[in-house]
Amino acid sequence: MASSSFFPSLTKLSHSESYPAISPSRPELSVKDKTVVITGGGSGIGASIAKAFAAGGSTKIAIISRTEKNLLATKHAIEEEFLGTEVLAVPTDITNAKQVDGAFLKISQIFDKIDVLICNSAFMPVPRPVLSPDFDVQDWWTAFNTNILGALYTVKGFVKYAAEGAHILHISTAIGHMPPLEPGVSAYAASKAAAAKLFDYIAFENPELHVVNVHPGLVDTNMSRKSGHGGMDHSKLPQIFLLLRSLYFLRPMNLFKHFEN
Repeated sequence: MASSSFFPSLTKLSHSESYPAISPSRPELSVKDKTVVITGGGSGIGASIAKAFAAGGSTKIAIISRTEKNLLATKHAIEEEFLGTEVLAVPTDITNAKQVDGAFLKISQIFDKIDVLICNSAFMPVPRPVLSPDFDVQDWWTAFNTNILGALYTVKGFVKYAAEGAHILHISTAIGHMPPLEPGVSAYAASKAAAAKLFDYIAFENPELHVVNVHPGLVDTNMSRKSGHGGMDHSKLPQIFLLLRSLYFLRPMNLFKHFEN
């Protein structure tokens, strides 16, 4: 569905759902022979991104999260739909450096070098104003532990097995880039804003890596519903955009000349 942009935009038209011009089935969007790792890949945006890479031709996809049940459900769904695709489900707590290192070692042993890392794992505590009587400081801090420290552990684990010209995509969030509009979500907003700055420095300090912060839109996920709002964008939109951003660097060509608004 196309519509006028909800937020100020440089483009005349915005989309809340996928559209044919960016379909991963287009030959120029092929990611055949590329290996991708997605944290938070068991559900929501992460699972959708894994499916997009499978649709784009990747046969080596690793998904990481703490919940093995979700990982296996996503693995089986993708492998049934895209024959020949291998989805490696790796239960991992990204806030545990030892587990993260073990996960990337396992992935490299099975898939060899990794072309794309998508840092999608995140945590949002129950929304509460900072000075409210029932505010849980430890729950609030868990967002920082996951969204920043976990992301750092993930990148450090990844670079040991990264292919030449590897690409890192960090999933940001709308509220990390906007002034406060509602009470209760300071942990998620502040930690994701800080994580975006962390990835800015990773890019600055490592020019051999291609690092991009990606704001996925207002997507309807369990996490967005936790804040009481849901979303207006379909998860297919960011999943395909992530595929496009990867291709822009993995296959140096002017991909976007093929696309319409």
